[in-house]
Amino acid sequence: MSVQVYHIDKALFFAFMLVSAIILLSKPVWADSLINRLTETNVSNFITDTTHITTDNSGGLSSSKIKDYLDKHIEDKARFKSSIKYHIPGMPPQKAVISLSKAEFMDQVDEGTKKIEGYETVVEIEEIKIDSGGKKAFVKTTNTEYAMMPIPTDTGGVEEVPMEGVSNCRQILSLNSGVIQMFSANCTTNVMFLDN
Repeated sequence: MSVQVYHIDKALFFAFMLVSAIILLSKPVWADSLINRLTETNVSNFITDTTHITTDNSGGLSSSKIKDYLDKHIEDKARFKSSIKYHIPGMPPQKAVISLSKAEFMDQVDEGTKKIEGYETVVEIEEIKIDSGGKKAFVKTTNTEYAMMPIPTDTGGVEEVPMEGVSNCRQILSLNSGVIQMFSANCTTNVMFLDN
């Protein structure tokens, strides 16, 4: 593998590490009906539906439909943060901390759907806690992602490199006007680039 691997698009990669952890490309069955209170069931269904759609290439949703969905299900002041450690064969681990606003996150998801191939994810919901008013949910997940990342080579080309990432995430979801929205996500991620 080329030393050019330092040119990893960290923001793009981070957006995809959060895809499975939060409200992204899904089109839940109940998306058109408003809910009155967050429950473990509707939060779990929301995450499960999201995972199902994201592993099926966004369920055939167009870029504009994805953006509309994201706009609806991410609070305007939402923040996404991850501490990422990259493990590249033959090199010492690299660390990065990425923070994105709602707009930056949406842009990265849009760009990522066009760049990352073979994206798959497995999400384990570790814990869901609902506040007493049923308006906020505190969620812990472990996400394992697999994809082919485009990495620049020494010769100016691009090589598709297999990778596996494991993220431990804490998210806060909120209920606003009957719609579940992402309020924040904070993840610790380990990324392993695999030999071809």
